[in-house]
Amino acid sequence: MKITQIPMGAHNAQLTCYLQDPCTEMPALDRCPAILIFPGGAYAFCSDREADPVALAFLNAGYNAFVLRYSVSQNCPVEEVYTNAFAEAQEAMDYLHQNAGDLHIDPEQIAVVGFSAGGHLAASVGTMGRVRPAAMLLGYAVFSVPGKALGMELPDLLQQVDDQTPPAFLFATQGDHLVPATQSLQFATLLAERKIPYEMHIFAYGDHGFSTGSRHIANPQNPENPESAVWQGMALGFLNHIFNHDVLVPAPEEVKEFCLDMKIGTLLDTPQSAALIQQLLPELAQYVQQEPGSRGISVNDLQFYSNKMFDEEKLAALNEALVKLN
Repeated sequence: MKITQIPMGAHNAQLTCYLQDPCTEMPALDRCPAILIFPGGAYAFCSDREADPVALAFLNAGYNAFVLRYSVSQNCPVEEVYTNAFAEAQEAMDYLHQNAGDLHIDPEQIAVVGFSAGGHLAASVGTMGRVRPAAMLLGYAVFSVPGKALGMELPDLLQQVDDQTPPAFLFATQGDHLVPATQSLQFATLLAERKIPYEMHIFAYGDHGFSTGSRHIANPQNPENPESAVWQGMALGFLNHIFNHDVLVPAPEEVKEFCLDMKIGTLLDTPQSAALIQQLLPELAQYVQQEPGSRGISVNDLQFYSNKMFDEEKLAALNEALVKLN
């Protein structure tokens, strides 16, 4: 493994690069997916617990990992912290894209992961960045802060979700006493409204700042949390789907023979079957005129989800007549 450190911005921000060593025995390492990590720390510091341990977990999964220790109030005037941190995050994204070959990463498979305030920064890149990641992993993330709750004014990311926002994997705990899990629920709702792929896990147990949940990074304030540690495997599965461009719900194979399992739109667009519907079940045609969205489902599906809107004997007669067309 090769470890390098690249300065970012004007306030001693630093990008630590953890790169796998490609070799003939492991050719896949010549072009790895990448994870850009934003540790939390309330924009006051960058948590060690959410930096290298996270990088090592993703390295073990075949990623090249990058940890950005961005500007915080320890090394930057508080009123300038977010502006500088956001600029550094965008610079880090630029660096990964511009040096993808040397870094042995796929520029189309760059994800970000952020925790708490680092989640706010990761989501900022995803919703407002000039170069956006392919996906976001957001752990107990801050999305909206009233006034100056962290000592600074931060953008309300619940107002920034747009159609270019990338897919997101969200995880938090129900008992989080610092950042309510409802923030993640609100963000997920906004993604759902725009049909942006997302996955979310709100774990019943544990508090803020569990990071990987592992024993070796636990302390009295952040105990081991094996229940929530499973987020890592779940997140890797989510990223695999996103990077493979998998559809959320694979489309069922379209029925080719005339029957009640054929799409209503197909039946109505085919003269022979449309005539049978008008003769044997005209109320179906009337319903579709009022609800054109029903064209994409089958007659049987419509009957099921409408709690048997149509007479069963009429449906049986229509099905018998349709089958004779085959």
